[in-house]
Amino acid sequence: MNMKTNPYQSKALFTFKLMVLFILSLLLTSASPKNNRYSDSPSNNNTDNITFNAKGLHFETVLTNIFEGNFIDIPFDRDETTFILLFNAYVTTYAKHCTSSLPANKIELTRPECVKERVTTDGYGWEISRTCIEWIDVGTGLYAAPEMFNTKVILDNLQAGDAFRNMYKMMKQDNPIGIASSVLNNSQAADADMKALLKMNGCKSEGLMRFQDNLRLFALGKQPIPISGKAKAVVSSKNQNLTKLAEDLVFEHSKTWAMNRYQRGSISDVSEIKDNQGKLIEIRTKYVYQGFSGRNNGSVRITFTDGLPECLYFFDFPNACRTADRKIVAQYAGGNYQN
Repeated sequence: MNMKTNPYQSKALFTFKLMVLFILSLLLTSASPKNNRYSDSPSNNNTDNITFNAKGLHFETVLTNIFEGNFIDIPFDRDETTFILLFNAYVTTYAKHCTSSLPANKIELTRPECVKERVTTDGYGWEISRTCIEWIDVGTGLYAAPEMFNTKVILDNLQAGDAFRNMYKMMKQDNPIGIASSVLNNSQAADADMKALLKMNGCKSEGLMRFQDNLRLFALGKQPIPISGKAKAVVSSKNQNLTKLAEDLVFEHSKTWAMNRYQRGSISDVSEIKDNQGKLIEIRTKYVYQGFSGRNNGSVRITFTDGLPECLYFFDFPNACRTADRKIVAQYAGGNYQN
C-alpha cells in the first residue's frame, strides 16, 4: 500500500476533527470503489447548448451558479466549511461512481492515519491526554483526476492555515453546538446532492465538465468560465484608483478577522509591481489595525491575475491566499475604480 507523509493535510483534518468531531468521517474518503452505475452520457441530449441540471437539489442555486460562472452570488468563500464539504463530496462521489471516466494518470486519494501519539500523565500515572504527533496518508482505493487531486491538496493546506482561526470564530458563536449540527446537515446534503447530480447529468457530459472546471476555479480563487464559454478580456490597471481598491479589499476581508480590528481608511504607501510587459501583477500596501496590544501596523500583498485582484497575503500569514471579494473584483472589472 502506498503511504506518504503530508503534515499540512493531516493537521487540517485533525484540527477540523476538534471543531466538529462527529462529522469528520463524512469528509474523509474511506469507502471502497463501487460499481459504476452512472451514465457517461448527459440526461439532456440537446447538442446546441451546454446543459446542466441541478433542479430540486438542496444546493440547487449554488451548484447552478458554479456551472454558470456566477461566482458573485455564491454566498460563501472557498475556505469556508460549506464549500469544503461540497468540493470533497464531488471529488469522492465522482471517484466512487465514475471510475471508468477518470483519466489514465489519475491519482489515488488518501486518508490520514495516526502512527505516533503523545500521552500525557499526571503525577500518579493516570492518563490526562492523548495527542497524535505523527500521521501518514494511507491509500483508499479511490482516485481523482490530477487537477482535482491537486486542488484538493491546496484546499487542505488552506484549511490547515485557517484551522485555529476558524475554531476561535466558531467557539465565539452563541450556539457552537448548533453550528456543528448545521455542518453535519450540510455534509449530508452535499453528499446526496453530488450523487444525484452525477445521475442527472452523466459522468462526462459537457455540462458536468463545465461545472467541474468552475468548481476547481472557485476553489483556486480564479476567475470562472462564464456561461458563454468566452474568456473575459484582460483588465487594464491604467487610471484605476489602487488605493481605494486596496482599502475596500482589506476592509471587506477584515470582517472575517477573529481578533484584530482594521482601522478604516488607514491604507498607505501603495506600491505597484509589474511584469516585463508592464502588466500589473501585484500591489503592496500598509494599514493600521487594533489588536491585543493596541494600535499596530500591518502590511498586505494583493496579487492580480489577468488584470484582476485575486489573492490577499497578509503579513501574519504571508503564504495564505485570502480570496479577493468577488463583488469588489467585479466592480473593478467594470471600471468602478477609474479615477
